[in-house]
Amino acid sequence: MKISRILSLIIIALLSLTLLVGCRCTPYKEEWHFYSYKQDITFVGGVKLNMGFSDASHAYPFAGVESQNIGISFSKDGKVEFTPKDGKALHGTYTYEHAGRNYTSFTITLENGEIIEGSSIKTLKDAKLALTYQGVIYNFIDKDKRMGITIDDVIRRILDGEKDCLNEATVLKDGDGYAVRFSEMIYYPIKEGTAVYAVQIYKDGSYAILDELREGNVLSTYNNEADYIVVYYIEK
Repeated sequence: MKISRILSLIIIALLSLTLLVGCRCTPYKEEWHFYSYKQDITFVGGVKLNMGFSDASHAYPFAGVESQNIGISFSKDGKVEFTPKDGKALHGTYTYEHAGRNYTSFTITLENGEIIEGSSIKTLKDAKLALTYQGVIYNFIDKDKRMGITIDDVIRRILDGEKDCLNEATVLKDGDGYAVRFSEMIYYPIKEGTAVYAVQIYKDGSYAILDELREGNVLSTYNNEADYIVVYYIEK
């Protein structure tokens, strides 16, 4: 009898946990904060990659979102306001449908007739929402996790001596192209499909985004899996 009671309590606890983990995400019940968006970006030589934009960093200085107005909010009466990265608020209506324990799909119909499809998921940890508008994927979360770091902040930190993930390296000629040498053992060739982001930093703190590489000493880091590399030329 005692064992049966213990088993019953365990089953009740497991069912309760399942209900908690499977809490459904009702769009208007959450306060959504912009987290990131993904779109194509063109690098040196016309190479394109689909990259995420949120906060800039030493490794991805271009990734800082300039618009602080990106957002979305749902009202209980079926209305929605969505502001994409151009900063212009869009209005419309929405419907939603739960699927499973924690997944919700929704459809937004804007006043101009455009249709936006999206989805959200909620767990014990957080709620997340994603939608695609004009080829750009937007991600929102129920907590404000962005720091608001821009490329200007990155440049200032580099000039202050903060290298973070960057290492001293040398850009040099490699046949008809270039390569970045970090050491005798680490040599990164710039291939036809390599995404290169090059920045010239001047002594006065200003900077320029370059459209080509040149030989010289740099600070650099790379992502081998994505075949992406960033180089900073710093004026002495």
